Amino acid sequence: APPNNPPTAPPTNPPAPPTTPPTPNPTVPVTPPPTPSSGDAVAQEAVYDTLYEVPRCANVGSSCDSLALLNGKGSMTNGQELNASNTNKFGQACNDGNSGEYQNDESIEQITVTAGDLDAEGNPVPSGDFIVEGGRAYVTVKLWCWGSGASDNADIFLSSDASSPDWQDLTTITCPGGGEQTIRHAFDVPSGANQSIRVNFRYNGSASTCSNGNYDDHDDLIFAVKPGSGTPPPTPAPTPPPTPTPPTGGPSGPQTASYDAGLGAPKCSYGSSCNSVGLLNGRGTIGGGNEPNRPNTLNACNDGNYGS
Repeated sequence: APPNNPPTAPPTNPPAPPTTPPTPNPTVPVTPPPTPSSGDAVAQEAVYDTLYEVPRCANVGSSCDSLALLNGKGSMTNGQELNASNTNKFGQACNDGNSGEYQNDESIEQITVTAGDLDAEGNPVPSGDFIVEGGRAYVTVKLWCWGSGASDNADIFLSSDASSPDWQDLTTITCPGGGEQTIRHAFDVPSGANQSIRVNFRYNGSASTCSNGNYDDHDDLIFAVKPGSGTPPPTPAPTPPPTPTPPTGGPSGPQTASYDAGLGAPKCSYGSSCNSVGLLNGRGTIGGGNEPNRPNTLNACNDGNYGS
């Protein structure tokens, strides 16, 4: 379990004299609906999804961007996060810490998933194509890190099914510095049409999908994924064999079965019905009820002989 001990030194610097007005709450622009995808991959902009209670891109595209929907953290000073905590209620919804001051202490500001990869130096190389099963993608996370950033860590997880998340650990990245920072990580896209990234941003502590520190922030982003070209098509339903046509000139109407020694069971010719009459009466060598030609099965079985 993540540690509950308070930090040895509070991350928030003592408040400066009131020479400047307080930092305003983060401004969230009106988010347009996602652009419907067509033959060409289009960058998608997330909107808040009331079912999952997180930002979501419902359509496939070349990227999925949370924009300003994740600005701030919990109810921190001057930076209350809209729809906090923005963690999937189907996969361990978390409670953000409320301590600290906006743009001074820890907060996740933005999450973007993009089709493509990172080069050897960690620079983004977008493909411009769809985020697709079996392909490559990278996640970009914008953070606000306290102090030098050395005490702040971002745990990044992926789930291939946002409706029933099974968080897979991708990486943990320590803030490269203080203030506004950007980190990235590339990954293989698994199978699944509706996937999710979770970022668990914590002050000290251990890696977790849902840490509980007073300065910690947690946010999810759900993004749509295009089926891969190697995805097998659905298995067609088996074709039933044709119904045999009865021979012409043979018997018709109701038929009475007779014992067929070759089959070891009663058999009828073609007709409108087939009746075993008394050929199956009894069972094995049951008392007072020996069955004729027992066991009367195509695959020879042994009838039970107990009873009367």
